[in-house]
Amino acid sequence: MEILAWLYVAESVDAVVIGAGPAGLSAAEKLAEEGFHVIVLEKEAKPNYEKLCGGYVPASVFELFSIPEAIADYSVKGVKIVASSGEWTIEFDEVVGYNVDRTKFAEYLARRVEKAGGEVLTNTMALKVEQDDKGVTVVCRDQCFRAKMVVAADGVYSRVGGMIRGGFSAEELGLAIQVKSSLSKSFAKSIGGLNVIFLGREFSPLGYAYAFPKRSHVDVGVGTLVARAREVDMEKYLDRVLSRCGLSRVSKARYAAVPLTGPLLNIVDRRILLAGDSAGHVAPLIGEGIKFALTAGRLAAESIVEYLNNRISLCGVEKFYLCRLKKSFYGRLKLEKIVLKLFKKRKMSSSKFLRDPKMREIIAELYLDKREFQQLFLASLLRIPLVFLK
Repeated sequence: MEILAWLYVAESVDAVVIGAGPAGLSAAEKLAEEGFHVIVLEKEAKPNYEKLCGGYVPASVFELFSIPEAIADYSVKGVKIVASSGEWTIEFDEVVGYNVDRTKFAEYLARRVEKAGGEVLTNTMALKVEQDDKGVTVVCRDQCFRAKMVVAADGVYSRVGGMIRGGFSAEELGLAIQVKSSLSKSFAKSIGGLNVIFLGREFSPLGYAYAFPKRSHVDVGVGTLVARAREVDMEKYLDRVLSRCGLSRVSKARYAAVPLTGPLLNIVDRRILLAGDSAGHVAPLIGEGIKFALTAGRLAAESIVEYLNNRISLCGVEKFYLCRLKKSFYGRLKLEKIVLKLFKKRKMSSSKFLRDPKMREIIAELYLDKREFQQLFLASLLRIPLVFLK
């Protein structure tokens, strides 16, 4: 298959983006808006097709990226926390976020790319990526592109990403198992406007479980570390969550790996920038990725724009990109990684925190991304002594 592509004359473009998820499409839209010729390559039939994900996006992200509320499947005003010791509802006065269907969300972002002048090619897989001093050659089955820059935003299993940053270890990967359930009237009535989070070892060996309503169904899943998942039956945990919700499966269980590395620095190789899951741009503690993918994609594009407009050198692209990432969300990823390590060593327990009403509110704000993580981290540090003295 790879040999066939070389028979075609390479199409010259300013940039190729590999992967039509939030990171790739965010990067492509910015590049197209700046007047550059950009091509997005997506191996699936649709952008981000059937991506396994809870699909929660904070309201602040909708505002920052000018995303209309009509794109969302479900408006979220709070969270219901379920643990073996009890259940608590934390609800806010305003909508704090939205649950989205990942395919519909990506299709919307792809339309924005095309409106800005970019191209999105589905059923088009990048088979080979080779760079030299003058550019990057991207080979597909029956097409070939010659680009000045490349953004590799093709997920946790990115082949290009693996060559640049190395592979993820089992300790650096989370694992989610997820099914769809029908949205029953009784369940919808019991949680109106809420996402449901399950905490404690009854529902996950290390991590949390969730039930996130959509327009016509509920995404129910369990998250943990790959290293822990090898020791347990994840399906049993999932069944426990479904039973607690009074829900039944309407789809087969699917699995997906999630990078929980914390901030990575080795994500640029001359003309190739990684963004999104391929760069480990996921919150290590809660597995949130859409927000960081959209942000990283835009920052990667801004770095490329600086180079293509001759405002920085090729050697300066890496420094520019990493500097922007550090100023944006790398501080949060670093803090979350520290907290995750404490949970792994069992020096912290969610059950102790849930006893305290203020800590429950902090946990709710964490999962809803209602406040900056650094603020929540500081608030929790001030509260922890009081919790353990009770």
